[in-house]
Amino acid sequence: MLMKVFNKGQVVIPGDIRKVFGIQIGEMLDVEINEKKKCIELKKPVYHAENLAGSLSKYAKGKPFPSNKDMHKSLAEGMSSREK
Repeated sequence: MLMKVFNKGQVVIPGDIRKVFGIQIGEMLDVEINEKKKCIELKKPVYHAENLAGSLSKYAKGKPFPSNKDMHKSLAEGMSSREK
């Protein structure tokens, strides 16, 4: 399958291929270069919890980070409300 390279080095992944691999608009892809084969491989990255650390920090908007005591209190309140 031939694909055109555009002025910024962009290549369009055809819709049929995106559908097969479940690639969504805005999704990140991992690019691996294989110099021996003179090709690149696009992969859907595997996310682990440590990769996501801090990813929601933009939603905190100046809120202080809760203390251990506050976290344990909230957890206890949440668990006790589920028992009711």
